[in-house]
Amino acid sequence: MRMLLTCAVVLLFSVTATSSTTTTIEGSLTTESGAPIRGAMVLVHDFSALGSQATYVSQNWEARTGDDGLFSFKVQSGCYDFFVSATWFLPHSGRVCVQDGHSAKLKLKMKADGHVMLREE
Repeated sequence: MRMLLTCAVVLLFSVTATSSTTTTIEGSLTTESGAPIRGAMVLVHDFSALGSQATYVSQNWEARTGDDGLFSFKVQSGCYDFFVSATWFLPHSGRVCVQDGHSAKLKLKMKADGHVMLREE
């Protein structure tokens, strides 16, 4: 019985130690005049060191903005690089850090791309 109780306590501790709360990175993409940008590609990239061997694990999440220009990702607490790209606009990137219980809210205004677009005929 004592052995069973010890195993149960160790198992409970392992589950508690490895579970973590998710948080949210959410945002809106608009033009400089405030109109929402729909269909933009949003990429969120995470890398974290694991253990003393400094082994890196990387994860990527992708989404498209809706008609309202909004996007949202559920992530663990930590720091993330993000990249945003939309047709006719210059790409935008940055870094955001989130903690358990606190979501990050990004309000990004995209600048129009002044480069001439070439068409094949």
